Amino acid sequence: MSAEADRFRRVQPAFAVLRPATVRRIGIEAEEKLLPSMLEENPEPLAAAAWQMAIAFRALGDLIESGSDQAVATGEDVATRLQSALEDVHRHLGQKVPAGRLAERSFERQVDRIDTGEAAIGAVTVEVVLAEGARAATVHLAQERPDAPVQITGDVKKAGGQLDGAAHLDVQAGLEMVARALAPYVEESATRPI
Repeated sequence: MSAEADRFRRVQPAFAVLRPATVRRIGIEAEEKLLPSMLEENPEPLAAAAWQMAIAFRALGDLIESGSDQAVATGEDVATRLQSALEDVHRHLGQKVPAGRLAERSFERQVDRIDTGEAAIGAVTVEVVLAEGARAATVHLAQERPDAPVQITGDVKKAGGQLDGAAHLDVQAGLEMVARALAPYVEESATRPI
């Protein structure tokens, strides 16, 4: 091995326990470097995503050492920050990638999940509760063709509407999480209704 190649060779570190201060420091350093990109009224979606991830690192440091009394609130803070970052990435993709391509890739992901033995949601009907429970709408979501965004029907503003790119990605991510959570509870002998 040349001296030049040796200089860039990574040394495999020995195992060390994850320390809250180390994780917090990563978040604080990232926040310092990212702050200038957040000083405009409407930061770019990827700047907002990076910012939320930096805050999540700091909160993760707090979660590592939190007691049971603080664990739920601190864990929710981490999850909320990561969810916000995910939504910001979806917003970026919705602005940069044609909706048809996002729908096509989303459909491919669903097929890949099924092909690898993971669960997927084919369609779902949900009740959307708005304005402190005063209004509710029943909405049916389904992606019937590989190149078509998720269709939204029911009590919606536009009958037979399609979700825009960012909303499509948000829904798909949510449905993937629901599928993973519910898969252990589904009977193995269950058959798909036609």
